Amino acid sequence: MLGVTAASIYYFTVEGNIEVQESQIELSQQSFSAEICGGARYVKNLKIKNYGDEKSIYFDFVVEGPDPKAVDVSVHDIYGNAITSSNRLVIPAGSENSPAEVEINIHISMDDDAQPGKYTVYVVAKET
Repeated sequence: MLGVTAASIYYFTVEGNIEVQESQIELSQQSFSAEICGGARYVKNLKIKNYGDEKSIYFDFVVEGPDPKAVDVSVHDIYGNAITSSNRLVIPAGSENSPAEVEINIHISMDDDAQPGKYTVYVVAKET
């Protein structure tokens, strides 16, 4: 008796737009792709550099794909604290010669019954 297990594959492109003030905050990687199975979670570590004044930011997301409601996205600091509009990420001041660096983790999780296909997650930093 042979058993066959089929796993759905989800292709992700996550695009980061972390410009709070023009040319002062930079994201280490503008986009990345990942293959995620239904019911799975994917975590991507990204670095943010700040060349200007201290900023207090949070993140917003837009998901495009066959079943966007089946995708949950959140951002956490390196200690596991969720970054939200009421719990913002503080990025210290930096300069052109010595930028401040902060790491974040983007968590993407798929529902068990999510439709397979290609998904795009847009990540936008907000200051207000």
